[in-house]
Amino acid sequence: MEYYLTSTPIPGMLLWFVLYVSDYYMTLSTARGYKKMGIFHFEKSFELTPQFQKDVDGQARVSRRHLFYLFAYTFVILFFWYLFVKSLGMDFLYSFFIGALLLLETAVHMRHFRNLRQVIIYEREGGLSGSITFGQRFSYLLSAFDMYSYAVLFLLVFVLTFSPFFLGGAFSCFATGFRHNRYGKKLPSAQAVQTAEPNADPSSG
Repeated sequence: MEYYLTSTPIPGMLLWFVLYVSDYYMTLSTARGYKKMGIFHFEKSFELTPQFQKDVDGQARVSRRHLFYLFAYTFVILFFWYLFVKSLGMDFLYSFFIGALLLLETAVHMRHFRNLRQVIIYEREGGLSGSITFGQRFSYLLSAFDMYSYAVLFLLVFVLTFSPFFLGGAFSCFATGFRHNRYGKKLPSAQAVQTAEPNADPSSG
């Protein structure tokens, strides 16, 4: 598999293009499905990546930010292939890089599939009631755990195969998990907010 990914930049560019486009539109579909269900509510935004929150919340069919990153990373893939493979002869570095991109998107897609399946089952059979609000801190910390889990999975595959492709995936998933964990830790916990509210204005009431 890695031979086909490193012998030419075309497979990596095509896979990235397809995965990144489907990532955005699956996010829109999931956000729309959750809103229609009326059960799951998200503090601030369903989308965790700050620069895409406005577009996802507004259900923008065409996102300038998304198009920018789509074509920018497609160009970067081509550039890194020429740099690492053609110029330096270090195929393993390109394999690490393309694995970091593609396997991170694979992990994100697995979450999309789970969420969309949940929406489909609810539309067909129901089975959920009430109202659940996901605090932003909770969403970030839960996402971080997901990403750490995929990082461990890809790291285990690397240990078994010594494939830099999977090492790249482990690295990018761990980095994303670390970033989401950091975002979450910067936000106040639900317990801290609940504790602070009664003491916010002692003269009230």
